[in-house]
Amino acid sequence: MRRALADRCRGLAPACFAPVMATGIVSRALAQTGARALSLVLFGIATALYVVLLCATALKARYHRAVVRAELGDPTRLFGHFTLVAASGVLAARLDSGPARVAGCALLVVAAVVWAVLAHAIARLRGFGSRTILRQADGTWFLAAVGLQALVLTLVGLRPGRPVVTLALGLWVCGVVLYAVTLAAVVRRLRYDPPPPARLAPSYWVTMGAAAISTLAGARLLAHDGLLPAPVRAPLGGTVVALWTWATFLIPLLLATGVWRHLHHRVPLAYEPTLWCIVFPLGMYATATAQLAAAQRVGALSLPQRPLAWAAMAAWLAVGARWATGRASART
Repeated sequence: MRRALADRCRGLAPACFAPVMATGIVSRALAQTGARALSLVLFGIATALYVVLLCATALKARYHRAVVRAELGDPTRLFGHFTLVAASGVLAARLDSGPARVAGCALLVVAAVVWAVLAHAIARLRGFGSRTILRQADGTWFLAAVGLQALVLTLVGLRPGRPVVTLALGLWVCGVVLYAVTLAAVVRRLRYDPPPPARLAPSYWVTMGAAAISTLAGARLLAHDGLLPAPVRAPLGGTVVALWTWATFLIPLLLATGVWRHLHHRVPLAYEPTLWCIVFPLGMYATATAQLAAAQRVGALSLPQRPLAWAAMAAWLAVGARWATGRASART
């Protein structure tokens, strides 16, 4: 029985935790608008899905080690595994008080260990940094920065003292640098070896999502400004605003790319797992905008909070409907 179940887990996609990321952050965005009942429903869905996928991933790692090793050695699939890190961090950020805090700490440990293992796998990629590898850079590469900033969110959310805030600040800086390096690699690939429209997948939305989660993590750090060294507060605030501005700039660009892909080149708008990579950035942008408004005391930024959160919810419903209809048509 277990072996048969393990065989079904063999084809589990590396980025299988993307729906958990998307559902968890949309839940948080809705909670900030006061829609607590719907937020709890989504959080329950995200938690249940996380547990199921974690068990399936464990079975895959136990019975199909060769498959996992192949994925960790393939730059087109390796970065998808960072969705486990991000999903753990997104859920842990909601479990920061009461008895649930223990579960939040456990998820933090899972996220940290998995991120370290994946970082080691990246370092061991044969020819990493060569032109051959860089030609494969795409939106999934930003998931490494997303995972690192998810660790920052979890650390800051667990009511830390000065040493933990200092550690979180160091990780945040590393995450921003990693984002910049990844952006340079992806831009270089798009300039010199652009993919055809059919392969210009929704995963490129993670470019915006990584900037948004960096904004959110930085805004959460600003909320603990009393524990931050005085010389870093102003640069931190300026960088957070710059990241939010960059994320805002990317939204119309990504929307235009989608129109160009599906209307101009007539790529079918069928369900693909990377569609969740659109939902997650939208939910993260809504959450980051609200947190930045509170941290910088900019009332104007709080005005779009509800529309942004409900737009993310609409995207979640649309992708979920695509998934359901896709499975129904596959059965028939």
